[in-house]
Amino acid sequence: MRVLVVWEPILTTDWRPPGGAALGRISDGRTRQFWDPGHLVAAALNGMAKEKPPQPEPACCIQKGFYWDEAILYAPHGRWRDAPESIFWSGPVFRIIPGLEKALSEEP
Repeated sequence: MRVLVVWEPILTTDWRPPGGAALGRISDGRTRQFWDPGHLVAAALNGMAKEKPPQPEPACCIQKGFYWDEAILYAPHGRWRDAPESIFWSGPVFRIIPGLEKALSEEP
């Protein structure tokens, strides 16, 4: 499993990349964290959600036209170039951990 955490400027306090305290919240060695000031990942996810329905799509967490504060789970061996369908997509993160854990336990 690989975990990608993408930080982007959404709130008025998000004018620079996250510092050590924020990055330290996610300490799993399988995690890679990125700063995306141009919202490139959020824009790509938005496009994939529209191109490949039905995707599990959250009913929350859109600000400035971008999805944010969400967890998205893709099946093993999915490739970004193929615009994979998500098998779990919800947020905000602090509220959906049980659902994400359930989805992870159901994956083969």
